[in-house]
Amino acid sequence: MRTLALMVVPVCLFFLTSCSTLKSRSQSTGASESHSQAQAAPSEKPNSYYDFDDILIPKEMKLVPKSSLLFETPKLKAGVLFFEGRVNPVSLFEFFTSSMPNDGWELRSYFKYGRYILVFEKPDKDCIITINEKTLSTELELWVTPRLVK
Repeated sequence: MRTLALMVVPVCLFFLTSCSTLKSRSQSTGASESHSQAQAAPSEKPNSYYDFDDILIPKEMKLVPKSSLLFETPKLKAGVLFFEGRVNPVSLFEFFTSSMPNDGWELRSYFKYGRYILVFEKPDKDCIITINEKTLSTELELWVTPRLVK
């Protein structure tokens, strides 16, 4: 029993001293890491335009190509783009109501709360945006279609 106690004490001391040196190393590198993170923050990924060069998408939303469909000719581009991300639906709604006019879109109408649907128009095309909150993410659909000529 005494032999066991003599073996346990040095092992415990070894682990205690190892942990303390790891802590001091992480504290000293933590300062340099936080400094480098502060420098890296300005190079954060900006919001992006995807297939439609007049619809800005928040950087937190990721394109889901399998659920998207794009139709393009030399004179026409239309389709639906599907995105997912961990974004509050209200902030996503506010993002589009403030950014779309900057790209020449006019807000015509919207539904709000249980599900968000925004309808924007330009002289030659329409854009319908739907925002659905799921359990762990938010879904965003962008429908862009040419305006029917009468």
